[in-house]
Amino acid sequence: MEAAVVSASHGAMASLLGKLGELLSAKYKLLQEAKGQIMFLKAELESMHAFLKKVSDAEEPDEQDKCWAKEVRELSYDIEDSVSEFMLRVERDSSKPHGFKGFINKSIKLLTTMNIRHEIAKEFEGLKIRVKEVSERRTRYKMIDDVGSKPNNTPIDLRLLALHAETSSLVGVKGPRDQLIQMMNEEDVHAHQLKVLSIVGFGGLGKTTLANEIYRKLEEKFQCRAFVSVSQKPIIWKILRTILSQVGFVAPKSNSSKAPTPAPTQKDTNMEMWEESQLITALQKFLLDKRYIIVIDDIWDTSAWDIIRCALPENMNGSRVITTTRIEAVARACSTNPIGCIYKMKTLTDQDSRSLFFKRIFGSEDNCPPHLNKVSAEILKTCAGLPLAIITMSSLLANQPNKLKKEQWEYVRNSLGHNFETSPSLEGMRQILNLSYINLPYYLKTCMLYIGIYPEDHTIDKNDLARQWVAEGFICKARGIDPEDIAKSYFNELVNRSMIQPTDTNYNGEVKSCRVHDMMLDLILHKSREENFFVVVDDIKDMIGHQEKIRRLSLNLDGATNDTAARCVKAVQLSQTRTLIRFGTSSQLLPFNLFKHLRVLAIEISEWFPLAPLLDFTGMHHLFQLRFLKIVARGHDVVLPSKIGDLQQLETFEVDAEINSSEGTQLQKLPSGIVNLSRLLHLTVPRDVILPDGIETMKSLRTLRWFNLDNSPDSIKGLRELTNLTNLEISCCRKYNESRDETAARCREVLQALESLCNLKHLHIVGESYSPCRAFFDVWCTVPISLFHLQSFHAKSESWFSRVPKWIDQLHSLRNLSLTVQEVFDDDVGMLAQLPSLMYLGLHIKRELKTKILIHGGSAGFPVLMLFGVAGTRMSYLTFEAGAMPKVERLELCFNAQGCDKYSAAPAGIEHLSGLKEIFAEIGIQFATESNKRDAESTLRDVADMHPGHPIANIKFVIGKFVFDGMFDGPPQEEEGGGGGQDFLRCQEHERGTYQEMLLLISDEI
Repeated sequence: MEAAVVSASHGAMASLLGKLGELLSAKYKLLQEAKGQIMFLKAELESMHAFLKKVSDAEEPDEQDKCWAKEVRELSYDIEDSVSEFMLRVERDSSKPHGFKGFINKSIKLLTTMNIRHEIAKEFEGLKIRVKEVSERRTRYKMIDDVGSKPNNTPIDLRLLALHAETSSLVGVKGPRDQLIQMMNEEDVHAHQLKVLSIVGFGGLGKTTLANEIYRKLEEKFQCRAFVSVSQKPIIWKILRTILSQVGFVAPKSNSSKAPTPAPTQKDTNMEMWEESQLITALQKFLLDKRYIIVIDDIWDTSAWDIIRCALPENMNGSRVITTTRIEAVARACSTNPIGCIYKMKTLTDQDSRSLFFKRIFGSEDNCPPHLNKVSAEILKTCAGLPLAIITMSSLLANQPNKLKKEQWEYVRNSLGHNFETSPSLEGMRQILNLSYINLPYYLKTCMLYIGIYPEDHTIDKNDLARQWVAEGFICKARGIDPEDIAKSYFNELVNRSMIQPTDTNYNGEVKSCRVHDMMLDLILHKSREENFFVVVDDIKDMIGHQEKIRRLSLNLDGATNDTAARCVKAVQLSQTRTLIRFGTSSQLLPFNLFKHLRVLAIEISEWFPLAPLLDFTGMHHLFQLRFLKIVARGHDVVLPSKIGDLQQLETFEVDAEINSSEGTQLQKLPSGIVNLSRLLHLTVPRDVILPDGIETMKSLRTLRWFNLDNSPDSIKGLRELTNLTNLEISCCRKYNESRDETAARCREVLQALESLCNLKHLHIVGESYSPCRAFFDVWCTVPISLFHLQSFHAKSESWFSRVPKWIDQLHSLRNLSLTVQEVFDDDVGMLAQLPSLMYLGLHIKRELKTKILIHGGSAGFPVLMLFGVAGTRMSYLTFEAGAMPKVERLELCFNAQGCDKYSAAPAGIEHLSGLKEIFAEIGIQFATESNKRDAESTLRDVADMHPGHPIANIKFVIGKFVFDGMFDGPPQEEEGGGGGQDFLRCQEHERGTYQEMLLLISDEI
C-alpha cells in the first residue's frame, strides 16, 4: 500500500513529490532549466519528508523539531498549490479542439509558448530559493527512533458494538440507576411536585449514560418526554425549540386561541421565527397540565439553566427533570427547587473496572492470561475507575497485533504518567487519550483530527466523512481497491479503537454514523492548533487577526450578515483553504472568489425560514480542485453555476434544497454542464429535479439519487449506459399532461435500462398516491437478470403492487426488502421466508385483511431475518407460530389507534419470537380516543412483559392518521448490506417535531 497523499503530520509532501515526478515526464515539455530546478526540489523535499515521518512517530519531539516540521508542512502545501495550478494550465491547453480550430489555436500558442516556459522556469527558481531558505534554518536533521510498527486496519469488531449496547446494564450503572429511580419515585408528601435530579462529575465518568438509562426506564410513565444537550456554547432558542419539538408541541394556526402571545401575528405561527420569550411561554403553557420528564444534558453555566428553568412549570403532576454537569456550583443551582437532589458520580469499583477492561480485550474477564494479571492491575490503577479511560486503554490493547505479549502491555503502562490516579483532571484524561492518539498510524491520526471540524455533539455520517477524506487526499492508495472502501475501513478502525462513538447501526451491525466524546474533541482541537490543521470559528469576527494561513475552516454561524462577513474576511488569507464546512442557522455565504484551492465544500443550514434569501452558488465554478460538494438547505432556493462543468475534479455532488434553474427555465433542472463531470461518482438531488440530456456520458456514476421518471426520453435511454451504478433511486412524481399509455411506455424504457445495470446493488423506487406511475409495476412482470444480485429493494407508494410479486423469489442475494402492497397472502409469506439472505423485511399493507396471515415455524423459514417491520390498519391479523422467525431481534409495528382495542393492537404469538429483544411501535392518534390509545399501549406492554425474553417495549405516539406514509422515506444505504432497518418506521428524534407538524398539516388537508 502506498503512502497517504496528504496527512496532518506530513502536510502535502507525499502528494507534492508525486506531482514533481510527473512534471519531469515528457508530457509537460519543460525547459531544461526548469527540469533541473524540479529535480533539486524533489531531492531536497524527499529528505524533508523522511524527517517529517520520524518526527510524527516520536512521542515527544523537542520544540526545535516541532517548529521546523511545522514550517516544512506549510511549505509543502504552498508548493503543491503552485504546482497544481501549473498542471491545470497544461491540461486545459491539451484539451483544446482539434481540426482547423485546433490548428489555429496551436499556431497562436507557438507564438507565446517560449515566454510561458520562461515564466514557469522563473517560478520554479523562486520555489527553489524558498526551499533552500527553509533548509538552511536547520543545521542538521535529528534522527529519531521509530516507535514501532503500527497495526493494520480491520473490519468492525462486533464485540465493541455489544459493549456499547450493554455497558450501561452490565458495568457499574445498574446500581446507581435503580437507586436514583427509587429516589425519584418515592411516594411522599412531595410525590406530585416537580423534582429535579442533578448528576455531577468530571468528564468521562458516564453522567450522560446514567441519565439516559434513567430516562429510558421512566419515559413510558410520562406523557411528554425530551432529552437535549446544552454544551459549552449553548444557543438557548435552539434548545427550547428542541424541547418543544420532542414533547409533541405543534405550532397553532394563526386564528388559534392557543397562540403563545395574546395577539398572534402571521410571524407567530412560524415557530422558527419565535424569540426566546415566545418559546418559553409556549413551553410553559403546553406542559402546565402534563406529566413530563426532561433531561438537560451537559450544562456548563448557571445562566443557561436559569433560562431553561423558566420554561418548565412547577405543576402537581409528578414531573421530573434530570440535569448533568461537570460543575458542582451548576448542580447546586439546578437543584434549588423545592424538591431537588444532587448525585455525585463515582468511579467504577475495582471489580467493575476489571469487567469493563477485559470484556473489551478478551470478551470476558476469565480469559485474561495469568502472566498479564499484574501489569493489567497497574494499568487499571492508573485509569482510576474512569469508564472512558478504561475503554480507551482496553481498545488500544485490543488492537495491538500481539496483544498477548507482556511487553506490549508494559509499554502502555510505562507510557502513562502517575499523576492521573491522584488527580483525575482534564489534563490527566488528555494524557490517557493522547497515548491512544500517539499509537494511531499516521494516516489514522489525520482522519481522526479531521473529525474535529464538525461541531460538538454533531452526528457525523460515515459516507460524508469517508468521501471528504478521499477528497482531501488522506487515503492510502492501493491498486485494485476503491479509495472509499479504504476510507470506510479507517472509520471502522477508529470505532474499534474507541476513538469515536457509534451512534447509529443498521440491521447488519454496520456503524452508519458517529459522534466524538467531548474529552476526545478537546484533545483533537488541542492537536489541531499545534499543527495548524484546521480552524474552528463560531463567530465570524473571530477570523480577524488570524496570523497563520487557514488550511481548513469550520464555520458555525447564526445570524451573520453580509456586511459583517464582508468586513471580517477581507483581511484573512483564505485562497489556500482546502476545506470549508459551514453549519448553523445563518444563510450567509462567504464570497467564493476568496477561495481558490478548495477540495471540500459543505454547507449545512439547519433552520428553515419563510422568505429565506436565495443562496447563490454561481461564483464557485472557478474552484478547479473541488472534489466534494454538499448543500443542505431545506426550504431555501439555490442557484447553481451554469458553468458547473468546469468543476472537473468533482466526485460527490449532493443538494438538498430547492434548485432554481440558472438557464431561465421554470423547471427545477440541473445545469446542462453537469453531464461533463466525467469523474462524478455520487449525484444526489431532490426528487422533483430534472436531469439534462446527455447523462449517458456520466459513466463513472455509482450513486444516482434521484432519477425522476419525468426526465426526457433521451435521459431515460441514457440511463442504460451508466453501468457502474450501484445505487439507483427512482422518483415517480405526478405528470399532469401525460396519458397512462405514455407513462407505461416511459416505464418500459426504465425497465429496459435496468437490464443493463449489471453492478446495481440497491434499487429504491418511490411514487405519490395520485401519480399515474402505477404503470411502472403494471409492466414489470419479470425481474431483469442484471438485478439477480440486488442486495436491497425498496418500493414505496400508495398504489404499487397488488401483492408480493412472484419474481421476488429469484433475488437470492436480497438482504433488505421494503414493499408497499395492497394485500398479503399466505403463499406470499412462504415465498419471502425462503429468501436465504434476507435480514430486514418491511411490509406496508394497504387494505385491512379479512383472513389471518400465519408466519410458520421451522428452521427453513426466514433463516437470517433480524428485523421485521409491518405497517397496516390492524395488527391482529398477523400470527406467529412456534419457531417462527428464530433470529428476529426487533419487531416494528405501525398502525393507527382509531378504533383500537386490546384485541387488535398486537399480532398473536409474539411470545414465539425466541430471539426478540425489542418491540418498537409508532401509533397514529388522529381521531383516536383516550381509550383507544390506552388499549394500544397497554396491550403492547403486556405482550412484552409476558414474553420469556422480556424485550424492551418502545412505543411512540405521533400526531396524524396516515403515520406510515412518512415512514417509508428512508433511502437504502450505499454500503454493503443495504439500508438500515430502522429507516422503515423510525424517525430520528431530532426530526420528530417537523414530522409531527407535517402529519398534522396532511390530516387537516384531508
